[in-house]
Amino acid sequence: MRVCGITLVAMAILSLVLDVTVGNFPYHIFAFPLNILTLILWLVIIVHAYRNRTSSRIAEFMLSRSATWLSLSIMALTGIVLGLQRVPASTSWCVVMGLLFVLTHLAFVILRGWRNNAGIRLRFILTHIGLWLALGAGFWGAPDREQLRVAIDGNATAEAYTMQGAVRRLPYELRLEGLTVERNDEGVATNYEARVAVDGTEVVLRVNHPYDYSLSQKIYLASVGEDEGDDYAIIEIVDEPWQWLSVAGIVMLILGGVLMFIRGPRQRVYSREL
Repeated sequence: MRVCGITLVAMAILSLVLDVTVGNFPYHIFAFPLNILTLILWLVIIVHAYRNRTSSRIAEFMLSRSATWLSLSIMALTGIVLGLQRVPASTSWCVVMGLLFVLTHLAFVILRGWRNNAGIRLRFILTHIGLWLALGAGFWGAPDREQLRVAIDGNATAEAYTMQGAVRRLPYELRLEGLTVERNDEGVATNYEARVAVDGTEVVLRVNHPYDYSLSQKIYLASVGEDEGDDYAIIEIVDEPWQWLSVAGIVMLILGGVLMFIRGPRQRVYSREL
């Protein structure tokens, strides 16, 4: 536990120093294909360290009980921090380094425990690799996440803009079919929805009720308004290419949990001579 405490303190101090001196972690630098190359290099280093675990202090620590307690502590603290922050803190060096440690530890545990003398451990694989995918997809896929906005009216458009103002061509056209706005007695809008044609198919968008164009892309209604008598709507498009991996990880976790429930805990048989 002493090693666990020292490591946690060192990571926290280094992360805080980087947050203060450098600012947020520069996720955009690791956009595709650099994130893929970095992921492959990271996995190669982990496999090499595991194969030489008898002489590797890093592997020895990552496979220790102290590393397990540290990973659990980091996950708990990260959940609390992200839950209490009004402004997303996922780009903080503290969060990034913490998640990288958890994913590294989990990778070592998977390499050690995916099979035993009895063969492949299916429940272990489903739960541990499922958790690794669910966390890793968000971590390694973050640089490829893109947030777009487009103002639509009665004319079809397929051009959207990033938060930095760059133009992106959409694989579909958007057109505003109509608005429904509910107002209170003072005339203030309390609720609104927009009927939007996505490549000719009409969908209804409400606040916090997006349309799932695909597994990785969601279309949100940001706001509505009127300009010189013509209605318009501001549409926000969130594209997360790695989302399918996260979904796959969650499905694996659920299947692993179901198998654990059905089969129950592993029974050990002891015998002794009388």
